Amino acid sequence: MTAQLAADGAAAGVSDPWVIAVANQKGGVGKSLLSMGLAAVTADASGRAFLVDIDPQSTTAEVADRAERAGESLPFDYTADTDPTHLAKLRKVRGVDLILVDCPGSLEGHDVLSAVLDQADFVVIPYVHDPFYVTPTRRTAALCADRGVPYRVLINRVDPRRGTGPLEDAQATLDKLGLPRFRSFVREYSAHSQAHVEGVMITQYRGGRNAVNAREDIRRIHTEMLMQLGQIRPGG
Repeated sequence: MTAQLAADGAAAGVSDPWVIAVANQKGGVGKSLLSMGLAAVTADASGRAFLVDIDPQSTTAEVADRAERAGESLPFDYTADTDPTHLAKLRKVRGVDLILVDCPGSLEGHDVLSAVLDQADFVVIPYVHDPFYVTPTRRTAALCADRGVPYRVLINRVDPRRGTGPLEDAQATLDKLGLPRFRSFVREYSAHSQAHVEGVMITQYRGGRNAVNAREDIRRIHTEMLMQLGQIRPGG
């Protein structure tokens, strides 16, 4: 279902939603797939998620169109909105438990990032273990730290065929840089991309032999993220 980020908030409610930004100043780290996966897991756990897509590529809208053509619908509300004045009012949205903001891969010089970080409770920084991704990840983490927003780096798109070596190297690299990271990680399975090609969320996708593993990876990230949020706002 498509929703609008209204100027004066959404439906009536009393609790502030959690606002989670999924960001890295480098494209290709899997922000959109992760954002939609976390939103879908929230819905699967009987929560209400609202995904705000501020990436010009608007992957969410593309997947939603495919779902509609297949006679399905996304299990969460979403909108594409890059208006900083709207983004500055994310906390006024009511009737949802979790707002996920899918940020674009190049954020320097854009007012939208500042507007999102001003509202965010937590930032998930997806990271692919490659030399070209280290500097953008560090810059994104530094930006969060400067704004006082808690964050964790998530090792994403781990190739399960290469054994534990690359994962351990990625963990060691982040630890050496002093960047806080998720203990859990997400493996790269074709189920993730194929589900979206078919307009289906990973929580609903039943094709391929690795669909179960792909779902469980996202569920583990979701659980660990909720634990982090509980430390920020106990009882929230």
